[in-house]
Amino acid sequence: MMNKAKPIAYQAVILPECLNSDLIHSTEYRRFLLSSTIEAGLRFYMARQRSAKSWPFLDTKFNPNTGLELPPGSHDTIHAWMLGRGAEALALHLEILDDLDFSEAEKSEARSLFNPTIRNICAAIRGIAEKNNGRIPFKVGRDFRGVGATADPAATAPADLFCGKGLLMSGENSDRQAGLAMLQTVADRISRGLIEPSPDPGYAGKLSQAMRMLFLSVPRLLLKEHFCAAEKEALRDVACDYIEFVMDRHFDKKTKSFSEWIDPGNGERGHLLDPGHCTEFVGLALSAIRSMEAGGAEISDRRSRVFQSAKATLPQILFSAFESGFNPRLGGMHKAVDNRTGELIDASMPWWNLPETMRAAILAAKSSQEEEIKGQCLRIFAKCHNAYFSRYLNTENLLFPFQTRCGETGGVLDAAPAVPEGDPLYHTNLCILEIVSALRGNSFESVSPLSTKQA
Repeated sequence: MMNKAKPIAYQAVILPECLNSDLIHSTEYRRFLLSSTIEAGLRFYMARQRSAKSWPFLDTKFNPNTGLELPPGSHDTIHAWMLGRGAEALALHLEILDDLDFSEAEKSEARSLFNPTIRNICAAIRGIAEKNNGRIPFKVGRDFRGVGATADPAATAPADLFCGKGLLMSGENSDRQAGLAMLQTVADRISRGLIEPSPDPGYAGKLSQAMRMLFLSVPRLLLKEHFCAAEKEALRDVACDYIEFVMDRHFDKKTKSFSEWIDPGNGERGHLLDPGHCTEFVGLALSAIRSMEAGGAEISDRRSRVFQSAKATLPQILFSAFESGFNPRLGGMHKAVDNRTGELIDASMPWWNLPETMRAAILAAKSSQEEEIKGQCLRIFAKCHNAYFSRYLNTENLLFPFQTRCGETGGVLDAAPAVPEGDPLYHTNLCILEIVSALRGNSFESVSPLSTKQA
């Protein structure tokens, strides 16, 4: 296994809060984003994969705060949703290798390390589904059987969605068709309310916006020619339904408050705001719209109305979540806030909600025609950018981000937001890929159109 990395030289770019649009559209700025996240992340995992000969998947079994290996027994448990996230992220990274500042030898090694990993992940996802009644449990053992509570075969949960997306990125048509079938089942169950309940008893019987929000990343993955028009349009329709649902049910336009949970029976909104999940919804909704507008989708009257409503409403959701959740003193976004009183429910500041908010802010700025809205979005982008790139990149771990900081002291917390291992280049890197694409003004002609070399 890989030893802890030596410290590396790194200088964060700090953006002025009154942000000059020319600065972030410059080649130099995009080069900074790519080098400190995309290239650094790939090099980090290339080093791990070289030494992980016996592990067939992306080796995320390390403590992100220290870089130290998790106990050997950690490989006996597989967090299945990390498989799907890993396949999606690796495939998107491999697509833009030629636009990175990599030598030909590095590009060749990246492909030789990660293409087999994607194949192994896709085979594992299908094996897990086969052994668990078509479901993907949160955790499985090395035998692919679920660990802990048995997954309800009639419901769905994030692991099903992440793994369906992962299969879409396979080079094998049979995997892609299995992924489409999985996503169609997920969509059907979400729409019928057949979603696994939260393990937290405080939210028993409540409905989170998370599953609908996470589904909004699907349209961007459907731009490949090997998906037929009917398959794309059906899932795009689902995405439009979910954008409308979350805006109407989870956001109170009068009070400008967003609720993570609602009562599915009477529609009553709860008091918990997860600022990161909220801004993730904004970013993924705008990403879905952007991909549909530029990816050959049919823009019906109904879709046009949804898009128009979303472009007006989503920036307001972003502003409200940022104002409630951002900690300007310590540079981070809190995990949970009471949307009535502003009281902190969970003061911890995970890494992932900053890049998610950055993506939301850039896409909201790009979609708005109002200069005041654009300016406010760019100020949010600058604040989150400065917090992330000055506070979260670990120079002693090849710039892999610290997972969580304390919202009271700013110190690094050895606390995992979701799973106790490294992120498979999913949150930060997929946000940055989309931000760089948006800053170049590219349409979604491909999944990740990038090129700083041509600028």
